[in-house]
Amino acid sequence: MSKFKKCYHKPMNIIIGGTHGLGQEIATELRRRGEETFVVGRTYEEVKHGPGMRANLALDADIKVLKNFIKKTDFSGFYWVAGYGYKGDFAEQPEPDAMVKVNLANVLPVAQTAWKKLLKADAQSHFVVISSMTGIKAREDEAVYAATKHGQVGFTRSLGLESERLKTPVKVALFLPGGMHTPFWDGNEPPNLSEFLDPHKVARHVIEKVVKQKKRFYEEEIARGSL
Repeated sequence: MSKFKKCYHKPMNIIIGGTHGLGQEIATELRRRGEETFVVGRTYEEVKHGPGMRANLALDADIKVLKNFIKKTDFSGFYWVAGYGYKGDFAEQPEPDAMVKVNLANVLPVAQTAWKKLLKADAQSHFVVISSMTGIKAREDEAVYAATKHGQVGFTRSLGLESERLKTPVKVALFLPGGMHTPFWDGNEPPNLSEFLDPHKVARHVIEKVVKQKKRFYEEEIARGSL
């Protein structure tokens, strides 16, 4: 028998970036499976999104509130899905520092708070990061986005190694999807958007892999056309 405590209560998940796109699809799929799920997002509306809270990840005040919520909440699944993109020349990108905050820097202390909480619980749990294929491949018109996603990938891979070293009950998973047909592209739609991944299929695939995960670290690339 595992030395770790088993969670006999109803599973509880927190999704950072769960109010639109892939994050919202993951929340919908988790709830369909009977798992309690709490979503966090800048566009949060109770009627539309269910249990959750509004938080702008670019604002330090909102980050503080979110960290305090996580400290007081028992959960067994943490999903980091939040992020936004920009396609264009670096010289023309407005507020690159805001992208760094939302996609990486400001979420790291939130992720650390969640990690500490999961370690303290000493029960089987999941820490899931949804990054991007851009996190392992440079692109000509996504310099800052690539920087944030490369950082996110490096962080998650290292956390997976840490989980192995510490022999924690927390399973770390990293997913690298290609382009998806989501609001992520609003205002920057590529000409072949119809060929991109269906977020509903990606959400279902991610959760199935997380549920079946055996090792402490799992990584998967999800290329366009693969689902």
